[in-house]
Amino acid sequence: MMSAFLRPAAWSQRAAMFAAVLALGLIALPSAISAASEGNADARAAFANAERFRTGGDVRSARIELMNAIKADPQWIDARVAQAEILLMLFDGIAAEAELQQAFDLGLEPRTVRHLYGHALQLQGKLRRAREQLLADDIPLAHHGYAARVMGRVALQLGDDVLASQSFDRAIKLNGDDSGLWVDIARFRFDFGDQAGAINAVDEAVKLDPNNVRALQYRGELLRFQFGLGAALPWFERGLQIDPNDVLLLTEYAATLGDMGRMKDMLAVARKIIALDGKNPRAFFMQAVLAARAGKYDLARILMQKTEGSIDGLPAVLLVQGIIEQGEGNYNAAADKFRRLIAVQPQNRHAQNLLARSLYLNGKAEAAAEILKPRVYRSGAEPYAMWLAGRALEAMDERDQAINIFNRAAAHDVGNQTAFKPETPLNILRAEATRKPNDARVMVPYIRALYDAGKFPAAYSQAKRLQAANPGASAAHILVADVAMTMRNYDEALDALGKARQIQFSEPVMLRMVEALREKGEFQQSGELLAQYLTYNPNNISGLRWMAYAHLETESWSVAANILENLRKRLGENDALIMAGLAQAYTGLGQSEKAIDAGRIAYRVQPSSPVVSHLFGRALMTNPERIDDAVAMLEKAVTIVPENSMYRTSLKQAHASLKKDRVEAKS
Repeated sequence: MMSAFLRPAAWSQRAAMFAAVLALGLIALPSAISAASEGNADARAAFANAERFRTGGDVRSARIELMNAIKADPQWIDARVAQAEILLMLFDGIAAEAELQQAFDLGLEPRTVRHLYGHALQLQGKLRRAREQLLADDIPLAHHGYAARVMGRVALQLGDDVLASQSFDRAIKLNGDDSGLWVDIARFRFDFGDQAGAINAVDEAVKLDPNNVRALQYRGELLRFQFGLGAALPWFERGLQIDPNDVLLLTEYAATLGDMGRMKDMLAVARKIIALDGKNPRAFFMQAVLAARAGKYDLARILMQKTEGSIDGLPAVLLVQGIIEQGEGNYNAAADKFRRLIAVQPQNRHAQNLLARSLYLNGKAEAAAEILKPRVYRSGAEPYAMWLAGRALEAMDERDQAINIFNRAAAHDVGNQTAFKPETPLNILRAEATRKPNDARVMVPYIRALYDAGKFPAAYSQAKRLQAANPGASAAHILVADVAMTMRNYDEALDALGKARQIQFSEPVMLRMVEALREKGEFQQSGELLAQYLTYNPNNISGLRWMAYAHLETESWSVAANILENLRKRLGENDALIMAGLAQAYTGLGQSEKAIDAGRIAYRVQPSSPVVSHLFGRALMTNPERIDDAVAMLEKAVTIVPENSMYRTSLKQAHASLKKDRVEAKS
C-alpha cells in the first residue's frame, strides 16, 4: 500500500524556504565552489544567455550557449556544473558525468555536487554507485531534496518499493513545490496501479509550473491512457509551444499521431526528430512501421537496421520485426520474433495469432494448432483465431475438430474475452492472496482464477473488497464489472464501469459498457458512448466495428458502408462479419452488385455461418436472376438456426419472389 506521503500537503515554512534553493536550474550554483576561474566576459555573456534560454524552456539552446561559455573559458567551474545540470535535463548521464569530472579536475569538491553525480549515474543505470552517492552523509543540506528525489528513482529501478516511498516522502518534505518531483510521484503511482492518484499528482506538477515540459508531456500520456489518443494531443502541442525541439515530447507526439492514423503528420515529426537527433531509434522505428503498413518490407528492414539494435527488446519492435519477416516470407525468423514477444507478453492474443499464422504458412500446422488450442476451446476466442485453428486442424486431417471450431465461429460463439486462463494454479494464487490481501498485483490474478473456475460469488466478494481498497485502480472496477455481468447484474456492472471510465476510458471499458447497455436495451445510450470513445480514438477497430453495426441496426446504410469499407481496407477481406455487414449495407442502398460481391466473400470465409448465409441470401434477392440462389442461402440459414424469426421471414419473402417469377414466366 502507498503511504500518505504521496498526497499533496501543506509544507512547513522551512521546506518552503528550501524550495527556492533546490531548483534544478542555473540560477544559483553552490557558493562552496572554489572556481579555478571566475569566467571571462565572453563566457559570462554566454552563461547569461544560457540562463535565459533555460528559463524559457529551451534547454537545447541553453546547452549550446554553455558550450560557448566553456569554449570561451575552459577553466570556469560554474559553466561546467551548469552544463552538467542541462545535460541531466536532456537525460544524457554520460556527458553530465564527464562535465562533472572536468569540474573535479579543476578543483571542485565532489560533495558539493554529489546529488548531480548520483543523478548522472542513475541515468546510466549504475544504480549501486548512484545509491552510494545519493545516500552519502556529506551532501549539503540545500541539495537533500534533489538527492532524495533521484534516490526515489534509483529505488524504483532497484525494485525497492519501501526505499522509493521513503525517498519521495523526504523529497516532498524538503521540496514539495518542485513540479518535477510531482511528475516522478505521478509515475510512481501509475506503476503501482493508482491511476487516479497519478493523475492528481501530475495535475499538481502542472499547477506548480505550467511551463514544465515534462509535466505537460506526462499529463498528455495519462490523458492518452485515460480517454484515448486524441485527448493527449493538446497537451503535447502545448509543451511543444514552449520547447519545439524537445525530442522526448516530439517522440510521444509522433507516436500518438501514428496510432491515430495520421501517418503523414507522424512522418513529418519523425523527420524533425532525426534532424535533431540523427541516431534516434524511435524515429527510425516509426518510419519502419509506416513502411511495413504499406507493404514496403525492404524499406522497413533498412529503417529498422538504423536503430542499431538499441530497442530490439521492446515488444512493439519485436512485433514489427516479426511482421517484416512474415511479409517477406521468412516464416522461421518471424516465428522466432513472435515467440520472443509472447515470452514478454504471454497474454498478447495478436502475437499468438501471428505466431500461429507463421507456423501454419511454414507448413507446421500441428505447432500452429497447439498455439491456438488453449484459446479456441474456451470462452474468449476471436473469430480469426478460430478460423486459423480450424485451417490448421484441417491440414492435420483432424476434420471433426475443425468442423466443431468452424461451427462455433459461424455462430459467433466467441464468448467473453475477460477470462484469460491463468497459468498459475488456483491453490497457489489463493495462498499468495492470503498473505497479501491488499496487493492488487496478487489479488487480480487470484480473482481472475476464481472467475475462470466458475466460483462467481467468491470472485464477486473478493473483487468488491479489492475495489474498495483500490478506488484509483481501473482494473479493480473492471473485475467487479466482469463478475457482475456474468451474474447478469448489469446495473452493478455499469456502476463499476463508470468508475473505471473516470480513471481510464479504455477499449476494454468501452466494450463492456456497450455490451451491458445493449443487454439492458439502451441502444441509443450505447451509441452515444461509442461516439464519445471514437472522438478520441477515431481509428479503434473495435469501436468502429460496433458503430457500424449500430448504423446497420438503424438502417443508416451509407454511414455503415463507409465505416465497414474503412475496416476492410485496414483488415483485408478475411473477416466474415465485416464483409457480411457490407453486403447488408449495400443491399439496403440498392447496390446489388456490390452487395452480392461482399456477400460472396463473406460466404467464402465462413460458409457455415447462419448470419453470413442470411445476409448473402438477402443480397442475392436484389438480383431477380439469382432468386434460386437466394432461396438456397436462406434455407441454409434457417436450417442452422430454425428458431430465428428474421431468417424465416426472409425465406418466405424469397419463396414469394420465386413463386411470382414462375407465375410470370408461365403467363
